[in-house]
Amino acid sequence: MTTFRVWLGALGALVLATPSFAADEAFRLALHTERERPRAVRFERDAFLVRPSITDVTLSPDGKQVAFIRGVDDRRGLWLAAADGSEKQVLASTDATGLAWTRDGRWLLVVSARRLFAVAAAGQGGSRLLANLGGADERAFMDADPAKAAAAIVRERSLEATGSTRSWRLVRFDIDGRRDLLAETPDRVTGYALDGNGRLAFLQAMHGDRLVTWRIDADGTRHDVLHCEGMHRCGLWSRVDDEGRAWFAGDMGGSLRRLQRLEHDGTIGDMLADPLGEADLDDFVADPSSGMPVLAVFRGTVVINKGLDRATQAHIDAIERRYGGRALTLQPGQARWLVVERGGALHGARYHLYDPANGKVSDILGDPPRRARDESTAQWLPESAMARQLPFSWTASDGMRLHGFVRVPPGLDPARVPLVAMIHGGPWGQVAPEEFGTGYAQFLVNRGYAVFEPNFRGSTGFGRDYMLAARGDFGNGRVQRDIVEGTQALLDAGVGDRGRVGIVGASFGGYSTLLGLTWQPDLFHVGVALVPPADFAWDLTWITRTREAQVLSAVLPFERWMSLVALDLSDRERMDSLHVQSPLANAARMNRPLTILAGGDDQRVALRGVLGYVARLTLLGKDVTLLVDPVAGHQNERAVAREAGMYLMAEALRGPFDGAEETPPDPALREYLVNNLRVTGGQVASASRGVTTAPSATPPALAKDGR
Repeated sequence: MTTFRVWLGALGALVLATPSFAADEAFRLALHTERERPRAVRFERDAFLVRPSITDVTLSPDGKQVAFIRGVDDRRGLWLAAADGSEKQVLASTDATGLAWTRDGRWLLVVSARRLFAVAAAGQGGSRLLANLGGADERAFMDADPAKAAAAIVRERSLEATGSTRSWRLVRFDIDGRRDLLAETPDRVTGYALDGNGRLAFLQAMHGDRLVTWRIDADGTRHDVLHCEGMHRCGLWSRVDDEGRAWFAGDMGGSLRRLQRLEHDGTIGDMLADPLGEADLDDFVADPSSGMPVLAVFRGTVVINKGLDRATQAHIDAIERRYGGRALTLQPGQARWLVVERGGALHGARYHLYDPANGKVSDILGDPPRRARDESTAQWLPESAMARQLPFSWTASDGMRLHGFVRVPPGLDPARVPLVAMIHGGPWGQVAPEEFGTGYAQFLVNRGYAVFEPNFRGSTGFGRDYMLAARGDFGNGRVQRDIVEGTQALLDAGVGDRGRVGIVGASFGGYSTLLGLTWQPDLFHVGVALVPPADFAWDLTWITRTREAQVLSAVLPFERWMSLVALDLSDRERMDSLHVQSPLANAARMNRPLTILAGGDDQRVALRGVLGYVARLTLLGKDVTLLVDPVAGHQNERAVAREAGMYLMAEALRGPFDGAEETPPDPALREYLVNNLRVTGGQVASASRGVTTAPSATPPALAKDGR
């Protein structure tokens, strides 16, 4: 089974339609339904932090075997399960980050950061290392070969003795150890398409800031056939059709990404688009026999799986009748389909096998989750007690239609509960439909808060124009007004107590939190910011001097990418405007309780910027709390750190909103807080019951790299 993920992210759609009465009425009915549900019991923090025992599930092309990873951390093993429920372990330990089947289904490709390994999956011998990955040549696994029976496609670069790049190569690694060079070019290869004989028919690479696609003749002659300029998308599918035409996920001729086809005369045809006309093509999936796309997925305000033919659509309809309203990931096989079920109120994924011959569905891989701290057996939170994810759209003051999601506490009057705006990071990210998420939103709802997650302009998934509509105005400007106006529209729609509104977020969401407390204190009464830049423009410039710029520049140079999204770092007027509006430059205006969590090894948000901002707030006598984990980066997946974030968030919000007390920290969490709290503001200090800050001197680990 092959899936396609988009090149350079999902970059947004301008939707100018006014809200319909039907949509407003549907939202009101949804709120009424939530109010009539039984009230949920209160769950402990660690219940929201359990970890799945099963990950990386993928179906063999014949539909008779499922490969998956069982276990957590360094106790992860590779397993195979048959349709009859029998299982066998094939690797006792693995550091896999992904799995892929070869086209013949006899080999399972196990991908990690360091190696590509082939595991015999049909009872034969000969499991072996195919290639080392990473390293100086940046060798990277692209996918299983869509044409050859048992091979993988890998990209690598060759270097001069001086270390400069000489060329990029596309290489086929056969299971028997043979290595075939498919293409070599001075430009970074991003995609390819093979014909039925395994010959390279199209090659795609970055040439400057253009994504260029060449048609390759049998004699190797290249013909320039397609350009993606600027922020247009045209990610190439890895197999041509029977007539030799290239398929791709593109937005050529429009804003929304669609399934498109390059005809022989150079014209581009639309093959499939979002039926609702609001969302980008998110993914598309191959038929296991032909290797060509058979269904597409769109994730806007709802999740839509759409078949490319009537037979496929009939199977999709049958599955969705059983799992209506879920976010379904479908992997067709010849004998069975794998159905992965997720939902906004469904804690963890559920796995099923669908038989296309008779329509029957069986449940598989029902392992319970593991507790985050000690890995003991846990339970998923009951769906009956979780908040549903309700789509909510509003019209901004300039007429643009925007989208987001709301969760309200079951069994409570949504107009009488505190409201928390939870702002996603990026800003080029998205809150997707029917996703449980990290657990933070459900945790707050379980504490009695309504949670609003807006997809402000700049968000991905709604087309290129939606994203570019931000026009670089990421200070106290258009994007922040989207968040403010969405929060106000939600209050007008009967969700939230106007006197009890807070704002929380991570990364860009943390920056928006700081902006909200600085510029909209009449609306936002308290804030919690995780890894927030206090000066967005300064932090973007700082990134260019770190290794993070290379991580973020896998396709385009970081500075060029910023300029394409209207954040030209050399544009003094734009940068000065962001500086002037920054929370750092306006610290004196911030008069609301604020809690900040930061990482000492964060390569995306400079710690010294956070420390400077907190120092300025402290000198001004502001109510600010700061936690710094010296070994954490921009993300902190340690269980105790995540629980600390939940605890501090709940304590920060409950003071201003008169919420219920949190369960006191156990010894491990208390020790973490004592060691990492650097500044304790009034709200958190009064609530933390004996948790005191560590010595005020900055530990050496926080001063690395001069930050």
